[in-house]
Amino acid sequence: MLLNADAASSTISEQKLNKMHDAFETEGDEINLDCPFCDSHMRVRKIVFSRIDGTEMDPIEIDGCPSCSSFWFDAGELQKISPPIVEYDANREAKALSIVMEMLMHLPFVIL
Repeated sequence: MLLNADAASSTISEQKLNKMHDAFETEGDEINLDCPFCDSHMRVRKIVFSRIDGTEMDPIEIDGCPSCSSFWFDAGELQKISPPIVEYDANREAKALSIVMEMLMHLPFVIL
């Protein structure tokens, strides 16, 4: 799943995505993946999101572009923190993942 801060649906999400982007500008391991928006080499960082009750989720490895505000979530990364889907439906899964991503941007996080 590709995410870009410019496409964030709320100011809070945009601000948090920009904070995440700042962490990729100078740190993180460069990986052999070009950004689909600007062709820069992406970097990888581990992000730990906190639940509403303050407990931390397992780290999620996110690929981020140091040049633009784009992030790449590999298959299964958002699914790790979303509720299980009983019956598979691609449209329903896409909507659920976008809601999960929006919710994540409202939670505190630590970039490792």
